[in-house]
Amino acid sequence: MAREASAGGVVVCNREGGLSLAVIRPRGRTVWALPKGHVDGVETLAEAAAREVFEETGLKVELDAPLGDIQYVYQFRGQRIFKQVHFFLFRCVGGGIDELDPGMRIEVEEARWIPWAEAKKMLAYRGEREVVDRAAALLERRSSTSTSASAESRSSPKP
Repeated sequence: MAREASAGGVVVCNREGGLSLAVIRPRGRTVWALPKGHVDGVETLAEAAAREVFEETGLKVELDAPLGDIQYVYQFRGQRIFKQVHFFLFRCVGGGIDELDPGMRIEVEEARWIPWAEAKKMLAYRGEREVVDRAAALLERRSSTSTSASAESRSSPKP
């Protein structure tokens, strides 16, 4: 069985008082997905993911953390292909959503921000919903750790 490696991103941004997620709608499809694509040449998985995010969404991103991978088998031209997609959590640091190079419109119909709470019902693929769950758990752990650390520093006596 042929094998493919891809990389993609869960891109988050604080917008309008809450966390938002960047998603894409591939050309000719009605589904919403995370930005992802093939690893080129000698780039690392994280570099490939950041490049794919930029190409498919128009966003410049900063690496936050790895989120693991998803694996599945699909068929293309009668051949079964094992695909492994490595995902990373990114923070948006620039660019503009859906400001794509015109050549990318062959692949991507639209990129947009969606409220974080809508991700589970909007994303078409179960594996991608699971990756967003991993990102949410990571962000929640950080939030509760920073909240408790902040509370401890306020209640601790000053030297």
